[in-house]
Amino acid sequence: MVIEKRGMAIVIALVVLTCHLLFSAQTVHAEDREGTQIAAILFVLKDASEVSNAKIHWAPVNGANEYELYRSENNEPFILLQTLTGTTMDDYDLTIGSTYRYQVKAYGGASLLTSAVSPEYEPYTLPDNLTTFDNTSQSTLNLPNELKAGDTYYRFNFVQKSSGGFGQMIQQTSTDDITYGNDKVVLSYTDHPDLANSKFEGINILYHAPTNKFVFWAHYENSTDYTLARVSVASATPGENFTFHKSFRPEGNESRDISIFKDDDDSAYLISTANNNSDTILYKLTSDWLDVESQVSVIYQNQHRELPKVIKKDGVYYLFSSQAAGWYPSIPMYSSASSIDGEWSELRTIGNTSTFSAQSGSVMRVKPNTGNHVVMVAYRWMFGWAGTENGTTEERLLPVSFSNGYAFYDYFDQVLYSAKDDVVVPVQDGKLLSQGKPATAQTATGTNPANYANDGNYQTEWIGTGSSWPHWWKVDLGSVQEIHNVQISWWMQKGSEGFYKYKIETSTDNINWTEALDRTNNTSYGFTSDTLSSTARYVRIHMLNAQLHNNPNNWYTPRLWEVKVFGADEE
Repeated sequence: MVIEKRGMAIVIALVVLTCHLLFSAQTVHAEDREGTQIAAILFVLKDASEVSNAKIHWAPVNGANEYELYRSENNEPFILLQTLTGTTMDDYDLTIGSTYRYQVKAYGGASLLTSAVSPEYEPYTLPDNLTTFDNTSQSTLNLPNELKAGDTYYRFNFVQKSSGGFGQMIQQTSTDDITYGNDKVVLSYTDHPDLANSKFEGINILYHAPTNKFVFWAHYENSTDYTLARVSVASATPGENFTFHKSFRPEGNESRDISIFKDDDDSAYLISTANNNSDTILYKLTSDWLDVESQVSVIYQNQHRELPKVIKKDGVYYLFSSQAAGWYPSIPMYSSASSIDGEWSELRTIGNTSTFSAQSGSVMRVKPNTGNHVVMVAYRWMFGWAGTENGTTEERLLPVSFSNGYAFYDYFDQVLYSAKDDVVVPVQDGKLLSQGKPATAQTATGTNPANYANDGNYQTEWIGTGSSWPHWWKVDLGSVQEIHNVQISWWMQKGSEGFYKYKIETSTDNINWTEALDRTNNTSYGFTSDTLSSTARYVRIHMLNAQLHNNPNNWYTPRLWEVKVFGADEE
């Protein structure tokens, strides 16, 4: 089990696995990583009973200006589905009992640059008794506790001193992983000189079976600032008090954000950011996990990544991280490697440019140890966001799909899951109606036209002209549709984050407009998902202003990364 603590936030997470994929383990070769890969995740439409839709993603190819997407059913020849410029597409109404694979071909002009084939997917009937995780509100991910010794489950809570800083670590136990009690202080600020005025972040607690010990690792600082940049280690026999061993800089390097990764052979590794978060370093731990044995590699240098998390999927190692951006949403990226000691691939983008208004966080198997489904638990440190009254911490659950060294995830308002049965089912409120449809804007630059905001690529954006506010962008859906949900990926400037004040307007004739939703009270950075009920052919995003958290003046240029309109054909 991994426990992360950032300031006021304590997140308890379990190391867990991914996707409803039916394919065998693959080995990543360098030549594979230089092209593209394609993967999908199956999802259910809201109020439907069949998980019979696929959200397909592929990696962008340098020099490609067009992609062809093909589908094969039951190993029949591939049939062209669509030609498009983006890197994602939805495929609906698949047949229960059939199996599907997808192929993408990337073209630069008339030249085929590369192609890739996905794993195989099989639609299925939605199981009963699934738990709902709601990405639109404060929700809780309930997964089995992996900290178990004998017949007893253990969990640990951290209490601050009244003057601030670490006070006590309190152990609780359970025999059913449901009801916890028997509170016991197992570590106190009085137990070691290093604990007298300290604070912990990035807390990791794992069970080391060979020595029957719980092993505690954390980023260690004094209680008032971030000048020490150390790691700390403690251990305990289950049920007994912890012994705090030491705080130190591994191999003499600064250490800030950390995580611990346990490999299949029970070897363990410390992944740590260094040099004020500009570098990411991998260390191997000693066999008892109580010290650093050696530095393995500097995975990133001068990349300013935080929250490093490794997961192993189908024999491939994936390292996910967030951009160093304080408490604010930031750009998620990942790398992959066939071996823990590298060579690691280049950093690749994943999701949208704000991790859907969150920060890249823990990647975990939903069913511990043996499960196949993997989710990203992205953190929303809203207590640190300026301009919002929501002084809390929330998470967003993003199901991850994989293919031969590449990873993908997208946003859904709800995710259904069962840890016991290893099930993860994203829920989408209607079909995607807007992708590739004609788009216009009040103004546009020549190199960033309006259709960049609905091309199916989170990494291309429409840009208006100057700081002209208010400003509008609209899409023609082609016919009258029922509108259920509008998702918008907003532009952010690192260090000068702002949230947009806007309205969603709809029309059936492009002349008479109706205000479908007023979001002038928006306080969400980087991404919004709005539920509404409207019938329209045209959808207009009317941007009234942007409120910058560190500047009373709005110097932003109106711009949008991606707008997605979901709904159903009007009958």
